[in-house]
Amino acid sequence: MNRSVRAASLALLVTAAPAGAGDFTLLPEASLHLEAGRYAPVDQDFTWSTWLGGGAGVVRYRKLTAYLLADVETLLGSEHRAFDPNQANYHVEVGGRQQLGRAEAQLFFHHVSRHTEDRRKTQAVAWNVLGVRLAAPLPRALRLPGRIVLGAGHTTQQSLVGYRFELTGQLAADLLRRSWGDVYLDAKLRGVTAEASPALPRGGFTDVTAEAGLRFRRPPGELQLFAAYQHRNDVFVERAGVWDRALFGVRIGLAPATPPGGP
Repeated sequence: MNRSVRAASLALLVTAAPAGAGDFTLLPEASLHLEAGRYAPVDQDFTWSTWLGGGAGVVRYRKLTAYLLADVETLLGSEHRAFDPNQANYHVEVGGRQQLGRAEAQLFFHHVSRHTEDRRKTQAVAWNVLGVRLAAPLPRALRLPGRIVLGAGHTTQQSLVGYRFELTGQLAADLLRRSWGDVYLDAKLRGVTAEASPALPRGGFTDVTAEAGLRFRRPPGELQLFAAYQHRNDVFVERAGVWDRALFGVRIGLAPATPPGGP
């Protein structure tokens, strides 16, 4: 992990040319988001999903921003009590964003650590991804506000999961904008190459999320009411599992809210 962080930091330093103090901005931006949703159908392992996280632009030099993001995803069921947290997944990302006209390029280092809650865990489950992303507005011909995000990364270190390479894609669009708010659509794909193991007897896979909802903007934040479909792999911490479920929820964000866990 340390070598990957040093490599990402060196790349950011090489990008920046010497400049005066007036070219730098400390903490140019910050964000916070909260999310709670209920699955359909539900079972004793998966009833509720919650996210808590935030991020900040640490320092900006002209159009280059070094940033930090952190999220905690908690899944709740009903095996031992009505609201029974059974796993928590920690996401941490550091990187740099460079504006390229209307587009934005990112170099990132992303860490995920998964844990069971109030249950026995026999080994570490975690992975690190070093990669790049490119985000751009939707083509003007579509006449829809939104963006496309494409990403590619390589797993530099992993425990148990056997992940190797990761490709991600996101399409987000506002289908309708009115004075009271927006009707939006957000679709994500995540393709992963992975080695099968006795604990996880599967190879590569693709995760899919499709979300639609209402967004109410009230500066400095916004409220989202959403319905989503998820096809998700490796849903259990230490054994294989796949689900196809709906998720209905609410998301609150300060300085703009975006669906967590995405590119």
